[in-house]
Amino acid sequence: MASLKTKVVEHLFDQNWDASSGTLTKSLMSLDDVGDAIRTTNVGRKNKLKDNNPANFMKDLLRGSKSNENWPASVTARKYTGIQRTGDGECFEFVPFEPGQTEPFPDKFPVRGNAPKFLIQSLSLPLATKTLGRSDETWLIQTAVNLRVIETHFAVAGAFKLLEVVHLQMGIKLRSTEIDALFLGKIGNLKNPESILITCEAKQAKDRFIESQIVNQVKSTFATTEVETVVPIGLKAIKKVGFYLAEFEAIKRADAGTLKNLTLAGDAIYQLCPAVKGI
Repeated sequence: MASLKTKVVEHLFDQNWDASSGTLTKSLMSLDDVGDAIRTTNVGRKNKLKDNNPANFMKDLLRGSKSNENWPASVTARKYTGIQRTGDGECFEFVPFEPGQTEPFPDKFPVRGNAPKFLIQSLSLPLATKTLGRSDETWLIQTAVNLRVIETHFAVAGAFKLLEVVHLQMGIKLRSTEIDALFLGKIGNLKNPESILITCEAKQAKDRFIESQIVNQVKSTFATTEVETVVPIGLKAIKKVGFYLAEFEAIKRADAGTLKNLTLAGDAIYQLCPAVKGI
């Protein structure tokens, strides 16, 4: 069964579709556009969609495993997907399919069952902490930070070679995106190392990595810092196992402006021993 938001997306698309040219007259939808569309499609409905938080409209639509199902079939047929936009009153943008794309939200970076596997102890987590385990992204990041999962990855399986990795901050809210965790890395000469930043996007087991979110994190990092290199990573829970860590190819500042797609550079599965509640 499709989401109530399906009709809202379809309404916005049809409202801006020029059938004669086969193009959209407007592709970027504002928060006001979405709020108005929700109220319009609510008319005559017994179950109404709330219109008080359009900022989370696209984020909620993409969450979970039903994003393709919840996207209007009529919009898919015209080969358009949607990308979340934030800041300046923006909500999301209709974007044409890439060459060869067959579904609106392809899972480009699924968990690879044959990825290298490593054991990580979890005995150092206090029992009181373990009893509060949840499945949300904040708990995933907190556990990964406490058990130094990211540091372990770059030490034993990282494609990008580092001299040092240090956790900086969790839950960084920027104008155009949010970074679940940020790490500082050191590369080059031991006596005069260069700094790089590692952005981390966390996902629950049921959610997929959304390429545009990670790309936005990279671009925002360059916009707000002076580093010349960013290494984006994705961290996803595997129920009753631990984490899947996807490391993408490093991005140079000079290439950030035209960045649209990511390339998987390496990955690994980190099994927590013993298992941790919520993961």
